[in-house]
Amino acid sequence: MTELSSISNNHLALTCFCGHSSNVAVKHFINKFGKEAKVKDVTQKVRCTKCKTLGMVKDFRIIFVGGSGDALLGTAQRNANDNL
Repeated sequence: MTELSSISNNHLALTCFCGHSSNVAVKHFINKFGKEAKVKDVTQKVRCTKCKTLGMVKDFRIIFVGGSGDALLGTAQRNANDNL
């Protein structure tokens, strides 16, 4: 499970069963639910701003915010010969 604190600079793209979609900064959810909250828990507690239904997230995606160079830093791997 992904904790909000590990993706704090990103956004969540949420889609409700009514078809409404929205991108929300993860920092907003951290302020509301705390940094230890899990993405799955948050998606079950949010209310759609269009149909007002609670906890009806059909789909969600973590949207990386930043340049491609920053994204590639997360893919770096160490060789078996590298010192830790």
